[in-house]
Amino acid sequence: MISGLPNRPLLASETLTVSHERDDLLVMPATPDSLVGDDGTLGGIRDILVFTANVVASLTYTDPDGWTVVAKATDPSKFEVVLDSLIEFRGDSLADEDKAEIVETIAEAYETFTERTPR
Repeated sequence: MISGLPNRPLLASETLTVSHERDDLLVMPATPDSLVGDDGTLGGIRDILVFTANVVASLTYTDPDGWTVVAKATDPSKFEVVLDSLIEFRGDSLADEDKAEIVETIAEAYETFTERTPR
């Protein structure tokens, strides 16, 4: 999906750098839990959503396997299905209010991305 992902969780600055360097790519943490380590501090990002003009994918990082594509859709506006697959894969549960807020944040980022993405 993305060539050159490091064999470790991403730093927040790396998701921003990739997204700012390439107009055709948006990389973002999938959920707030993606940013927080087991000890409650800001940690490496293990769950990301990757948007291009034609695809959205969820990727997760696990220590034994590295980066794995969990789900992919050919209509990026259907990112919620891809997000749900990632949440299920991770065995996470989100309150409806939390998920609604996450979806709204992702939708806003996706809208901004589509405005700057060459077609």
